[in-house]
Amino acid sequence: MPSASAPLSSSALTALYRSTLQEAAAGGEVVMGKLVASARQALSAREAASRDFRERDVLIDSAKQLRNWESELCKRFPKVLLDAFSRPVAADKAALKPVAEVNFDQLELMDESHVHTSVVHARMQQVVVMTVEASLSELNTLVCATLGLTAVQAERNPLRPEIYIKALTETVGQTTATTAQQLDWLAAMGVQLSLELDSLYATLNANLRAQGVVAAAFVVTQPASGRLGIGRGIAQSESPLAAIQPAEVASPQHLANAAVSLPSMAAQPVPLVRHKDEALLTLDRLRKLLSGELDSLVPADRMEQFSQQFARQFESGADVAAEEPNSEFDSTVPAALEALTEMKQVDRVVGALRQRQGLAKSTEAIGVDRVNAQRYEIRRHAKNVAQALSVEVVTLMVENMARDPRLLAPVQGVIRSLEPALLRLSLADPRFFTDKHHPARQLLQEITHRSLAFQSVASSGFDDFLQEVVSSVSMLETVTIADYEPFERVLLGLQDSWGRASHAKERAREAAVVALQNAEARNLLAEKIARAVDSHPDANRVSPVVIDFLCGPWAQVVAQARLSGVDGVKVADQYQALISALLWSVHPELAAKNVSKLTRLLPRLLSTLREGLDSIHYPTARTSAFFEKLMLIHQQAFKTSTAPSVPKKARSDTPVMVVGGERARFVENGDPWVAPEEALSSNFVEIEAAPNVGAPVSLLPSDAVEVMPVGTWIELKTADKWSRTQLTWASPHGTLFLFTNSFGATQSMTRRTRDKLVENGSLRMLLDIPVVDVALNAVAQIAMRNSMDTTL
Repeated sequence: MPSASAPLSSSALTALYRSTLQEAAAGGEVVMGKLVASARQALSAREAASRDFRERDVLIDSAKQLRNWESELCKRFPKVLLDAFSRPVAADKAALKPVAEVNFDQLELMDESHVHTSVVHARMQQVVVMTVEASLSELNTLVCATLGLTAVQAERNPLRPEIYIKALTETVGQTTATTAQQLDWLAAMGVQLSLELDSLYATLNANLRAQGVVAAAFVVTQPASGRLGIGRGIAQSESPLAAIQPAEVASPQHLANAAVSLPSMAAQPVPLVRHKDEALLTLDRLRKLLSGELDSLVPADRMEQFSQQFARQFESGADVAAEEPNSEFDSTVPAALEALTEMKQVDRVVGALRQRQGLAKSTEAIGVDRVNAQRYEIRRHAKNVAQALSVEVVTLMVENMARDPRLLAPVQGVIRSLEPALLRLSLADPRFFTDKHHPARQLLQEITHRSLAFQSVASSGFDDFLQEVVSSVSMLETVTIADYEPFERVLLGLQDSWGRASHAKERAREAAVVALQNAEARNLLAEKIARAVDSHPDANRVSPVVIDFLCGPWAQVVAQARLSGVDGVKVADQYQALISALLWSVHPELAAKNVSKLTRLLPRLLSTLREGLDSIHYPTARTSAFFEKLMLIHQQAFKTSTAPSVPKKARSDTPVMVVGGERARFVENGDPWVAPEEALSSNFVEIEAAPNVGAPVSLLPSDAVEVMPVGTWIELKTADKWSRTQLTWASPHGTLFLFTNSFGATQSMTRRTRDKLVENGSLRMLLDIPVVDVALNAVAQIAMRNSMDTTL
């Protein structure tokens, strides 16, 4: 056994890593045997407990199929495991999504089989992860160490539970059993898989430590860093939005990984709110609601008669037996119960009615909770399962929106005040929340999104914004809501008012956009010119200060002239020709050999240089600094006119001024130059300004461009003060960004500046998933959790 003091070599670690995977894969046959035995036992127990002969026949057939496939499953599982282990990155991309990632808007597109599969996988994942938490944590440190990592990266461990679950699902999916049978098997295998993996992990941990593997360390990441658009947290002391600690773990905000780190203002997950009637809501029922399958399953008149009669007989407290003949209730109950039994909803509906009774008494006793009273009254009018579920969805949606930490408290209050109107709408239009263009959903979206412009209740303009919103939505409390029309009226009124107020601001923004569009067009052309200069045969033989100048400001001059139209073509040709002349004048061999030519050239050269730099309003101080250095280079040529030539590079005593760094930076780093008047028009933000920062650069789009969509709200720290502003324009190539605040004031910056502001903590992004979408995703998450706790 290796000495504890002698660390293993990289080759030894690699060999140990491979042998560990092979050992785990080889054990797959035994593991599958135990999983099959556990599943057969579970199916047998269910068969014995069943009182439905049709269900027993289904279970018997499922068990028979499992016996027939047992040997083949045991044979195939090790191969599937080894294949999954050998491609951990691909497996990670295809791994099962965690429960929190249920997407509300995609649920309608799922079929029943897909929903059942998702629930079974989620149950299995939950059981396994809870069981193996401790042993998996240690295994992650050891496996990462065998990979040569000094810090733990759990996703690099190919033995993690989701890989096993995926491999198990894939193996079972290779059988000819029906989807329902496969799901039966997987559901019955979950608990046993958790036990097997826990035992396997403990064994592997002991083996790796015995081989001398030193565990990799866990790295605690600072909350101020996070992926762009992903709610990973910021320093709460810095944030004006105090995140609410959720009672239960829930994080319905999800975006794809990004190449640039921008912290999100959603420091904590939006709390997942469960309502006391939530058991009505499972993933399958929610899917059926969204797809319209529940609309006609329970006749409205039967449900209404049953609900009203039940309320009169059990909620009113009055003796109605003498007032009404028994025949009405007797004839209503069987019809309603027959329909409800088909939906397996009798217990839920009766329970909900009893809860209504308790709520009614409480409201009657208190007499002050208007919202609860309205909610109670509206729920009494739910005539079928679709309406009942829709009411629950709206209630949960509103609760989650009202707890979103991005919203200021008064805005959360506005959202709560809209609940009665939204509940009444849900009775007339049970699926309005699935349509992103529905006026009610758009109204919620507009109010919440526009409110993000205000950092606090003390922000200038917030009181006017709030007063206008409250005044507009108040009419929804009193009007009859039979369709979307009242919401559309409110929405159009607010949009019209906001549009008039933003008209003057829009003109300033448009002027800034025009300036930035011109800047990017010029930089695109300047990049090509700079690349031509960089590849010039003499580029490596002259002073870097000249190459930096030609690749930077002068490339901008030539590009600007060419963009000036027909009139600028002749001037642009003249500026283009100056490049060769300037390179000759500073060449360490050529100019010194022909001093008379250099003497005649210099006045015309300097004059053209000044004229060109003036055309782009290049700062006078920077122009003078370059001319001083250029003069020193020319003086050196005069002094050494008789000296021998210096091959292939400038003389060692040639004055060199590195302006802005290496020339490669000007060609490759993605930092376009903005002319002074363009900077003034767009309130350009520039950090670490240096001479020649205007060098043309690569303007090819990058992955980072796509992760900050137009409309994103950010917080920007300037002069030790945080302000909130919104991305309202991004250049086509993603090199320039324009931000506009609620007053129409603009700020622009390059991508490089944006990234530097992020690095030093001066720019942070609010979670860019709309508040409504986050709330509805939380509803889907609740439905998934309910499904995991019940039998579909």
